[in-house]
Amino acid sequence: MKNKGDIQMLYLDNAATTKPNLPVLNAIIKSFQDYYNPSSLYSSAKCVKEKIEKAREYVAQSINAEPNEIYFTSSGSEANTWALRGFFDKQIQTEKTVYCFYSKTEHKSITSTVLNIEKQDKLTHFFGFKIPVNKQGFVDSKTLINEIKEVNYYNTNEVPYPSLISVQYVNSELGTIQNIKELAETAHKYNAVFHCDAVQAYGHISIDVKDLNVDMMSFSGHKIGTPKGIGFLYVKNGIEIAPLICGSQEQNMRGGTENVPYIIGLGEAAKLIEKNMRYNEYLDNIKKYLIQQLKENFDCTVNTPEKSVSNIVNITFNHNITGESLVYMLDMANIYISTGSACNSHSNKPSATLKAIGLTDEQALKTIRISLPNDNSITESNIDMFINELIKCVSLTDKDFKRRN
Repeated sequence: MKNKGDIQMLYLDNAATTKPNLPVLNAIIKSFQDYYNPSSLYSSAKCVKEKIEKAREYVAQSINAEPNEIYFTSSGSEANTWALRGFFDKQIQTEKTVYCFYSKTEHKSITSTVLNIEKQDKLTHFFGFKIPVNKQGFVDSKTLINEIKEVNYYNTNEVPYPSLISVQYVNSELGTIQNIKELAETAHKYNAVFHCDAVQAYGHISIDVKDLNVDMMSFSGHKIGTPKGIGFLYVKNGIEIAPLICGSQEQNMRGGTENVPYIIGLGEAAKLIEKNMRYNEYLDNIKKYLIQQLKENFDCTVNTPEKSVSNIVNITFNHNITGESLVYMLDMANIYISTGSACNSHSNKPSATLKAIGLTDEQALKTIRISLPNDNSITESNIDMFINELIKCVSLTDKDFKRRN
C-alpha cells in the first residue's frame, strides 16, 4: 500500500484559500528588507510609505476605484465587520436607529456582526433583517423591495431610518453570482447604503465599483494568491463610517502600523488579476467536464447554478454518505475538497447557505464543494483521477451501509 506522501496531491479547495503566487512571494520577501516604520519622517521610511501607496494604486486600479477609497485590513472578515460596525457606529453618534438588510447566504463575518450588534445594542437602535434567496441562491430585487417595504411604515421611497444593505457578490459554497449592479440600484432608490462582500468574486470576475455603483466592498488577499493576513475595504468617497481600530494610519481610519510586506504582496497580486482571468474560459470547460462526470457516475444533485464563477461546483449526494466522511476518505488519497465554507467546517450544524436554498438537514450533510485553481494547472486527467477515487469512497460506504442494515 502506498504512503500518502507517495501519492500525487490534488488540491480542490481553492475557495478556502489559494497557493501564494511566486511573484507575490518574491515581492514580499524582498520587502522584508524595508523594515522602517512608514509613519517615520526620515527618507528610508518615506520610501516604504511610497511603496504602500503604489500598492494602493495597483489595488484601486484592479477595481476601478480611487486610491484614497482603499483601506488595507487584515482580512476580508475584518473588512466585512468594519463596513457594518463602522456604519452603525457612525449613525449611532447622532442617536439614530439603523436598519441592516442582509441575505440568508452571507458569510459568517456578516451574520455574526449583525447578531453581535443586536445583542450589544441595549438601546435597540439596530435591527437586522434577513433577505430570502431562491433555490439557486439568488437575491431577487423584487424580494429585496418587499423586505424593505415590510419596514417602510411611511409608504415613501425610503426606509424610515438610515439603512445598510449587504449582499455578497459570489457565494463561497454555491458559486452563485449575484446581480450586484441591480441590487445596488434598488438600494439607492430607497436611500440605503449598499455594501458587497466581493471576497470570492475578486480575481474570478471583472469588478468595476463605479459601474456597479456600490458604496462599500470587501476583499481578501489569500483568495488571489497572497498569504493569509491581508485584505482591504473599498469605501466610496462621501460614505462615512467610524473606525473599527482607532489610530492615525490609513487616513486616520484604521490604526496599527501597516503590514508592509503583505500590502506590497497584495499590490503585486492585484497586478496579476487581469492575466489570471484569461483562464476563465479554460476553467469553464473543466468545470463542465467535472459536472458531467459527477452526473454520469453518481446519484447526485448539482446545486451550483449556471450563472456562477468558473471554479466552484457544489453537489449533494443521494448515496448513503456524508460530505464530512468524503473529505476524510479523499484526504487519505491526497485529494483535498471541503463540505463548504472553511469558516464553518468545524460546525456540526448544516450549512446556513444550503438550508437557505431549501435543502433538508440530511441533504446539507451529504453535500461537498469542489473548487478549482484559478489557472490552467488542472486538467481533465486530474478530474478523472478525482472521480475514480470518489467512486471508491462512495462504493465503500454504500457497501458498509448495506452490511449494517
